[in-house]
Amino acid sequence: MSAGGADRDGAELVLPPVPGSVHSARRFVLARCRQLVVDPGTAEDLVLLTSEVVTNAIIHGRSEVRLRVLAGQGRLRIEVADENSRHPQLPGEDADALDGRGVRILDELAARWGVRDERYGKTVWFELRSG
Repeated sequence: MSAGGADRDGAELVLPPVPGSVHSARRFVLARCRQLVVDPGTAEDLVLLTSEVVTNAIIHGRSEVRLRVLAGQGRLRIEVADENSRHPQLPGEDADALDGRGVRILDELAARWGVRDERYGKTVWFELRSG
């Protein structure tokens, strides 16, 4: 696992496609929230949503995962990139479904979220209000 440095745009971490990377992603986001003095409830939501999106990237992306934390203009933004171009889909209302719950949680908690196509793969991003 290698960590990129913080730059003017935010902080970045590159994670291998293994289950333990979810824990590393959670720790990284929580540490960044502490640096930015994010209120505990918002930090908790950021960490939960990061877990869901990074888990999906590891399961479906099957590549390194690039995690980025950005702050500005009253919003906190998390970006998770992988090399799979398939976009996550919001599932139907099947309460017994075994997958898709992470996207539903993302849709319910995030102020905004979306997917940006990249040359190789995609970036799933979400935002929460920071104030």
